[in-house]
Amino acid sequence: MQRAELKTSKFLSQVVPKYSLSEFQNHFRLTPRQVEELIAELHPFYSNQRGTKWPLRNVVMASLWTLSNQESYREVAVRFETSKSVICSHLHEFCSLVSEHLSHKISWPTGTPAIENAEHFLLFGFPKTVGAVGGYQIPIEKPQNVEDPDAYYNTRQHYSINLTAFCDYKCRFIHINIGYPGSWDNACIFQMTDVAKILEGDPQSLIPEGFHIIGHTDYPLSEYMMTPFVDNENLTEQQKNYNTKLLSALTVVEKAFYLLKNRFRRLEALKMSSIRYISTAVKTCCILHNICLEISSDLDVNITDLQETTGLQPAPVANENGIIKRDEIAASL
Repeated sequence: MQRAELKTSKFLSQVVPKYSLSEFQNHFRLTPRQVEELIAELHPFYSNQRGTKWPLRNVVMASLWTLSNQESYREVAVRFETSKSVICSHLHEFCSLVSEHLSHKISWPTGTPAIENAEHFLLFGFPKTVGAVGGYQIPIEKPQNVEDPDAYYNTRQHYSINLTAFCDYKCRFIHINIGYPGSWDNACIFQMTDVAKILEGDPQSLIPEGFHIIGHTDYPLSEYMMTPFVDNENLTEQQKNYNTKLLSALTVVEKAFYLLKNRFRRLEALKMSSIRYISTAVKTCCILHNICLEISSDLDVNITDLQETTGLQPAPVANENGIIKRDEIAASL
C-alpha cells in the first residue's frame, strides 16, 4: 500500500483551505457547508471496503473534483497524491453511495408542491403543468459486456446512453431514467419509465386531475402529456401561440441539462466501459445538481450551444383524449 494513501494530500490540507467561497464552488460545485453535510450523510455507510484507508473526506473531495472537470484520472491522482486505481475505485464507490443513499434528493412533487409547480409554469404562459420531460445523450466509449454494443451508437456517429429527465420549474430533476441505448427514440424510452407506467395505471397518484406534464413532439401526446402541434407550415395562429408558450415552458429541461453538463464536465468523458458504472455516475451527478440548486440561482443561462436531443424523431401516434385536451388548451390561451 502506498504511504501517500494514509494521509491527507498537500492539495487538500494546504491549497483548498485558501480558496475563496467562489473558487471552492467552481472546483467542487458544492459549498464547503454542503460538502460537510454530504460527508456526514455518507459517513454511516462508508466502510472503506477498498482497503486503502483513505478517509471519507478524501474520497468525497477527490470524487467531486473528478466529476467536475475533465482532468485525466492520472492527473487527479497526482493532485491528491495517490494512485490512478485508488481514484477510479473510490469514484465508483462514491457514486454508489450517493446514488443509493441520497436518491431522495430526486423526488416527484405531489400535493401542494405540484400545485406550486403549476403556478410557476403558468408564468411561461402554459397552464396546469407539474413538470417537463426531455432526453439527453451522454457520450460514452463503446460499452463492454452488453448484448448489442452497436445499439448504443447513435445518429451522431458516437456511442451514448440516454438520460430521460423530468424537471420542475426550478430546473430540478424530479425523476430520471438512465441507461437505455443512444439509438433508441425518446418515445420508446419514455414508455419504459416508471412515470409512464404509473400514468397508465394510476395517473392521479402522480398528476392531479386536469393537470399534465409537457414534452417535445417526440413524446406521446395524451391527456397527461401535452406536446406541441407538429409544424407542417399550416398551423393556425391559435396553434402557433400554443406552441410558443409550451416551448417557452420546456426551456426548464434544456437549462437543467445545460447546468448538469457544465457543472459535471466528466459527463463529456466518463471513460467507463460498464453501463452500470456509467448509469450510477450520471445519477450521482443529477443528485448533486439538485443539491447545488438548493443554494444556487444561476438559472439565467445561455443555452444556445446545448446539444440538441429532442424534436428529432417522428411524432408518436397521439391519444384521442390528448388531442381534444390540447385543442381546448390552445383555444383558451
